[in-house]
Parts: sequence; C-alpha cells; structure tokens
Amino acid sequence: MAVSVEKLERKGEKFSLIKLAILSRAMAASKYILLDDLVNDWADQSGELPLLTLRRVCDSAVCGRFPEKTFVRLSGHLVDVLELHFAMRSHIGLHAPITRDQATKLLEGVIVSKAGIRSFCEHFDVALPSAAHSFKSRALQLIYRPKHLGPPDCPDGAPVAARLEATEWALGKLETLEKLIAALRQHPSRRVTDSEIDAWRRKFEDARSMVEASHDPELRTELGQLEGEWKRLTAIEEPAVEAAPQDSRSPDLPQRRNVGRPPGSGSYVLEDLKLVEEMRADLLSGAYTSHAAAARARVSRAAGGGTEASKIRRLITRYDERYPN
Repeated sequence: MAVSVEKLERKGEKFSLIKLAILSRAMAASKYILLDDLVNDWADQSGELPLLTLRRVCDSAVCGRFPEKTFVRLSGHLVDVLELHFAMRSHIGLHAPITRDQATKLLEGVIVSKAGIRSFCEHFDVALPSAAHSFKSRALQLIYRPKHLGPPDCPDGAPVAARLEATEWALGKLETLEKLIAALRQHPSRRVTDSEIDAWRRKFEDARSMVEASHDPELRTELGQLEGEWKRLTAIEEPAVEAAPQDSRSPDLPQRRNVGRPPGSGSYVLEDLKLVEEMRADLLSGAYTSHAAAARARVSRAAGGGTEASKIRRLITRYDERYPN
C-alpha cells in the first residue's frame, strides 16, 4: 500500500525528534549540552521566545562573549561562529548565505561546552540553564539571583557579523587582484589592453567596497600595496584608496599586531600544506561551508608571526594553489 509523502515527512520528523531526545539524555552527564536544549532551557526560565533566545546566543557568540571552543560539532570540529550566525539568521527567516536546510542541519549538530556556558553566565550575570548547573551553582542560586534569567540582548551581533562577512569577501577579492598582477609579472613588457584595464578597475572597486566594509586596516593597506604594484607594472594612474572615517559606534574587532605580509611567510609551505589537507577534508565532508571558515579553524596552528588575517589569507591561497578547481 502506498504511503503518502506527508506521512513519510511526519515519520521522518518523529524519528529526528527521537534521535535528539536520546542524544540529550546521553549528554546529560557529559561536559556538553545540545544547543537546542540550551536555547529551550534559557527560553523556559526567562519567558522569552526560543527564536529570540537563539538569536541572542548566536549574536553573543559572534561577538566573542563566549570563550573559545564553547561551540562544537558532534563530530568534534569547532563551530565557526560566523557560520553559526548565518545559520541562526536563516533559521529565523532573515537573509543569510546559507539555505534553511543547511541551517537546520548545522544547528541540530551543535553542542555547547558547559564550562563555556558557566563562564558566559558569570561574566554577564546570567542565570545558568538547568543542564549546566553544578552542585555548587545550585547552592549559590539559593542566596544570589542573577540579573538576567536568559542571555541579554547583544546589539553588536549584526554589525560584527557583517564586518566578518565583508572580511571574507575582501580576502577573496584581494586574491583575484593578486592573480591579475601575477599574470602581468610573467610578461612585464607586454602592453596591457583596454579590456584588462577595465577588468582591473571593476575588480578593484569591488575589492575596495568589501575592504572598507570590513573596517580592517591591514586589508586596506594590502589593497593599497596591490594598487601600487598595478600602477608600477602598467604605468597608469588608478583611483587612490581613501581611508574611510572610523565609526566610533561600530564595535571593534580584535586588534591587529602588524601590517603586511610577515617576513619569511613563503617558507611555511610544508607546514601550510598539512593544514590545507585538513581544510580539504572538512570542506568535502561539509564540516565547513567556506574556505575562510576552514582556515579560521586552523589559524592558531599556522606557522609564522603574522596577524590572524594574513595567516587566513595565506592558507586560502595555499588551498587554491593545490586545489584550483
């Protein structure tokens, strides 16, 4: 007898809920809690809607309010907080570069460190969710009531996520400009055609818009260096890069220590290739959806003394060299 699609969908949803319930019980005694359980616990005790609570958790995550390694996949991979923010936006119906199905799959597979939750709650005076309580915390709550029953609003979440996303786009567009310049280096005496000049101008303006949106001084400097080399190789004048005024209202991303490519970075090929192979495996498995996210997950292990942005860009470049398609 034929089974309707609607019945199959209901059975699939029921099976998924059963799996989540089993997983929740299995993790009750572990060091982690399912993101879904965390959101529901906080929503129940604060009286806020679960979707609003999810948004506040993800806004806080992308702003760095939770300690590093708080959000992890069931596979053991660290969750990229920008991808987590994208998933949240898609799930609640906002525009994001990720489909609803991808968002659901990512959010259902996230577990959260109880130690990270406790650190967040202590720092921002938030009541612990029931699954993250310890014997000590249960005793303390009898004599002290936190200011917030759930995660408070984090208004910097959206602008910080936008700046991080712009940084990802800027890294890719700077890479495109570098490839145009590399082609000129191979034939330095060749006359540049009008179509090549037009292509450079279009790609340069695209890169400049993303660099300025990122508010990253290092990327702005790199763009200026690429522009200078283009002028030298083509002997033509191009629009100068103007420094955008600093917006005192926009939240600051972590400070960069140096500007420019670190000395000796070209000598890290062998070390980088090991990380590139890990990136390849993660991208093929779907653990990360972008080269930048896969690189960010390994930036702390990248050799050299450069900044985080320069290491991420270096790993992306190595990846594209090894896997051009």
